[in-house]
Amino acid sequence: METDTSLNTTLIPEAMQIADAAIRDAVQKYGFKLTESRRKLLQDLVANRTRHFSLVLEDLKDPHNISAVIRTSEVFGFQDVHVINEVNPYRVTRSVLKGSYKWLDIFCHARRINCLDHLRSKGYQIAVASTAADVSLYDIDLSKPTAFYLGSETMGNHPETLERADIRFRIPQQGLTESLNVSVCAGVIMATLDRFLREQGRDKYALSPEEYSMLLATFYERSAIGVNHNSPIHYLD
Repeated sequence: METDTSLNTTLIPEAMQIADAAIRDAVQKYGFKLTESRRKLLQDLVANRTRHFSLVLEDLKDPHNISAVIRTSEVFGFQDVHVINEVNPYRVTRSVLKGSYKWLDIFCHARRINCLDHLRSKGYQIAVASTAADVSLYDIDLSKPTAFYLGSETMGNHPETLERADIRFRIPQQGLTESLNVSVCAGVIMATLDRFLREQGRDKYALSPEEYSMLLATFYERSAIGVNHNSPIHYLD
């Protein structure tokens, strides 16, 4: 087997496959601290991650709702969650998250316009939930990278967000109640997206090889030594 002379130890198999030296060293350094079964678990986890879809939470008031959506996103393997806190600041609610945020990337935006521009620059179409919309969730073209916006519990999404959306959609309902709880709404959306991925083949929407290696290194580090030096929470503005 190859040897990484900088670490003076035999390279673990997954490190041998990585061309980028910095990422390879990180996978080796932190992977060496983990058991083989733990590494296999994290490899499978990263293999099933996707950034094809992303959830965006716009000025939600209840931190428990935000944390519930984040936790559900981790369960379904959607790697990125965006939180807009232009009006309502967000704080991590660890009791609800139960460690799930450790395996995600949570992007916090102080300005909604910056969040939307950031997502557009990444190639996402912007889909905003609205009870007044005519388009059904089930009619959206999910083959395109899509960022799904959920608005505040009382006011919904900001008018500027609605105006700039590519799609305004609703979740079909058969009852008289006007709207769903925001975390329930998110769960319905993510279950729909998960079904699409399973039917189309999740591997078609998996991370690129470069993204896979980078996220594997991140997960190894967070598993080995925690999140203090590699936080899952990113403040973009």
